[in-house]
Amino acid sequence: MLVSLYRKRIAATAIQLARDDPALVKTVIAKLRKSGDIEQDDLVYLERIADNWIKVAEHNRQQARR
Repeated sequence: MLVSLYRKRIAATAIQLARDDPALVKTVIAKLRKSGDIEQDDLVYLERIADNWIKVAEHNRQQARR
């Protein structure tokens, strides 16, 4: 049970980081893939979250310009 709580906390932290700094998350994932530390399909969920927040930030920037 302690391990599952730990994993949930790690997942929550990773998701929050993807929201706070999605470009950093995408950069780190790309570096991990390039170095072979993770498989190509690892962390796809986290990368999708980062992509979503990048789109949200871009939309907000466009709205602010208007």
